[in-house]
Amino acid sequence: MKIKEINNFSDFLSLKEEWASLLKNCDHTIFSTWEWLSTWWKCFGRNKKLLILLAEDKNKIIGIAPFMYIVNKTFGLTTRKIEFIGTPQSDYNNFIIAEKEEECLASFMHYITTIEEPWDYIELKEIPENTIVHFQKRPDNIKIAKAHILHKCPYLILPKSVDALVKGLNAKFRKNLKRSQKLIEMEHKLEFVEYSHPQLFKEGMKQLFELHQKRWESRGERGVFAREEIRNFHMQIAERFSTLGWLGLYSILADDKAIACLYGFKYRSKFYFYLSGIDPTYGKYSPGNLLILFVLQKCIKEGLTEFDFLRGDEPYKCRWASLYRNNFTLTLIKRGFLPSLRNKLTRIYFFQAHLLRKLLGK
Repeated sequence: MKIKEINNFSDFLSLKEEWASLLKNCDHTIFSTWEWLSTWWKCFGRNKKLLILLAEDKNKIIGIAPFMYIVNKTFGLTTRKIEFIGTPQSDYNNFIIAEKEEECLASFMHYITTIEEPWDYIELKEIPENTIVHFQKRPDNIKIAKAHILHKCPYLILPKSVDALVKGLNAKFRKNLKRSQKLIEMEHKLEFVEYSHPQLFKEGMKQLFELHQKRWESRGERGVFAREEIRNFHMQIAERFSTLGWLGLYSILADDKAIACLYGFKYRSKFYFYLSGIDPTYGKYSPGNLLILFVLQKCIKEGLTEFDFLRGDEPYKCRWASLYRNNFTLTLIKRGFLPSLRNKLTRIYFFQAHLLRKLLGK
């Protein structure tokens, strides 16, 4: 098995067809697609270095490690780490491996020990549990410094019919949904609108940005879309995914005014619920839950089999879904006293820096 390193963005772009071909032969999520990761790099790759590793066997790519190399300076401390492209915007990260998984992982790790760039640790966030299991066959000079559950990700296996979906809900929750819909229909003209198409996505995304920020700012907090670069990234993703049929973008209108938006992705028979926006002044109608119900009904009619609420087990998600997956963080360091000491001191330092940032309101 041979490992090839990709550092140039043009070389990354040229991998589109081979990337898609490899994905057809392995289990993966939308966050491992070339479309998601190349768009992410275009928007956030500044001051980072591509470190994509290709595992080739008999002149065929059988595995990809979509890594990047980052040098961070925080309050005077310099750290050098390797992590997945897409972090932290991707809800799931993983290697893309079609065959010989353990051998590919071992080869990737061995190759990293030979690269020119000095690194302090490898931080793999939002990975599935089975990936950690396969890391038992790693090079002797690399050890696991930390492995723990980072997020729970609730999901719902979609039934065959809308009636089965509704009957499967908690009786009290089902009653509250009916009451909310009846109340809003009595007081407003209610309309569900889809903006997933190439001609409509811009309008839907603008509604999402506005409502998401409005909700979080009403709580005195910064929303996800406070930064222009985040808005630009998701606008580009929405444009690209709308042309592929992967975008799921919906709104509830009350008297022709958007009061709730839901932004997600449709991919390989699954729906990934990424973000939402809700006008807090319409809270008594529970527009967020009404919109989720509408989207679930649409997913069932379109033949999708799963609705993934992604990372975070917030109470509203658990009203809909009782199943969940665990996302893990895996931190790898070089063996030896000094790497272990540096890792411990760095973790303490960053914890203190995080507290200081909160104190300063940054």
